[in-house]
Amino acid sequence: MEEEQKPEEKKEEPKKRRFPFKIKLTRKDIIAIIVLIIIVILLTIPTYLPKGECEVGRPNYKCASFKEVLIENCNYWGKYECNTDADVSLPLIEWYTGELCELQNKYHNTGLDCSNLKSACNKITESQTCPIGYLG
Repeated sequence: MEEEQKPEEKKEEPKKRRFPFKIKLTRKDIIAIIVLIIIVILLTIPTYLPKGECEVGRPNYKCASFKEVLIENCNYWGKYECNTDADVSLPLIEWYTGELCELQNKYHNTGLDCSNLKSACNKITESQTCPIGYLG
């Protein structure tokens, strides 16, 4: 006897999942996830908001503009008549003043001469903070 040939039945293969487990979320779980996302967004918003005049960070999360810090550094440097050799902290102050001078020019276009920090300090403080020698 000949066996009748049956058409081959296609077996449905189960779809492969990305994860080996199925996540079942209840309504409370979905609400909790949404609330968590909203809280994270609300907590990160202040980080990315514009800070206004916060160009230089200060201790205790205080902000200052480049000009304020530049004037402060120039006044400190001026106490020593802008002589960098007078105190061990002054080379760092002079370097920082030069960096702030460049940033002040870049963002506020004040026209300071950053190659001559003494004249830049005199211009930004609007006084004779640093004595400039006679050029005669």
